[in-house]
Amino acid sequence: MGRTETVLTKLTSLCRVAIRAAYPTLTKSPVSVVPAKKGIDYQCNSAMPISKMLRGFGRDVPPQQIASDIVKCLPSNDIIENATVRAPGFINLHLRKSFVSERLGQILLDGVQPPPVERKLRAVVDFSSPNIAKEMHVGHLRSTIIGDCISRMLEYLGHDVLRLNHVGDWGTQFGMLITHLKDKFPDYATVSPPIGDLQQFYKESKKRFDDDADFKKRAYVNVVALQGGDPDVKKAWNLICDVSRKEFAAIYKRLDIKIQERGESFYQPLMPALVQQLKDAGVAVVEDGRTVLFVPEDSVPLTIEKSDGGFTYDTSDMAALRHRVKDEQGDWLIYVVDAGQGQHFRLIFSAARLAGYYNPEHSRVDHVGFGVVLGDDKKNLRRGLEIRCVSSICLTRGSRGPNRS
Repeated sequence: MGRTETVLTKLTSLCRVAIRAAYPTLTKSPVSVVPAKKGIDYQCNSAMPISKMLRGFGRDVPPQQIASDIVKCLPSNDIIENATVRAPGFINLHLRKSFVSERLGQILLDGVQPPPVERKLRAVVDFSSPNIAKEMHVGHLRSTIIGDCISRMLEYLGHDVLRLNHVGDWGTQFGMLITHLKDKFPDYATVSPPIGDLQQFYKESKKRFDDDADFKKRAYVNVVALQGGDPDVKKAWNLICDVSRKEFAAIYKRLDIKIQERGESFYQPLMPALVQQLKDAGVAVVEDGRTVLFVPEDSVPLTIEKSDGGFTYDTSDMAALRHRVKDEQGDWLIYVVDAGQGQHFRLIFSAARLAGYYNPEHSRVDHVGFGVVLGDDKKNLRRGLEIRCVSSICLTRGSRGPNRS
């Protein structure tokens, strides 16, 4: 079955035609049709504001007369059984029983169908976005469920939805992970390393990074090698990412989540040209050796390029937004990220408008924030507690879940 106009849409269209026929000189006549009560199906309340408009043109026509004129001009249709006028100018609309019966039959056979959309949109929904080598915490779980609900709703309405998982798969932390992998599994290039507990693996590498100066130095070398595309280092990086992907996939399967991974690493090749373009346009400036971008409503700039030539989360998010609008042809970008990132996204969206990456008149960009997960001390949960939260919520069958009182 194809999409069907809602009853309200049909009635509004009929009343609009009638108002134009009754008062053709009014170019912007208000059309107000609402569900009614007390044995009346719907009600048209346009007569009162039309009477007010006419008085502005020197014509004093009572609302009740206007309502009668509208009823007389209603076109023939298969929806309205009768239309009656009630003081001071309401039009009561009663539906035909045959129409109601037919519509209920359609719902019983085909289910509730969404109304037709005026324009099919290309919606890009960014949600979930956990970090590689770390277990999902409950904040990611919230983002996952909210983002999936938004995606399902938009898909149900007929929009073209691209679900993106902006995973944290790039950055300096991979230097220590790769270095630890090389030391612990020196034959990793030929024999797949048996990394059973990636979270423990991360803790081990972090401890070495904090305690061992030589390890830290080698970790930085591997970061540079990764950014430079060294094949052996990139293989180690892929092995680490694959372990996380398997863990994420288990959670997504359990929750029936469909999502396409497109992490921070995807946008790395796009960043040098983006920085240069912002400089050439005069939007970004060099200050104290770093390239920054100021937006009018904030005194704190975005850092687009660090003094050592490295890129930041600001650069990654700017590149992602630009790609989603320009390359993915996104009409509506939705970021489902906790409310703690609200200020960051306000800056990113303002900077993107300033750079000409999107025009609010043609594209829509929204941050859908949700509550930050806090501990008993009203601060962000410590990492260990976050892990236990997601384990109990996602992976333990039959558990009642956390107390949210």
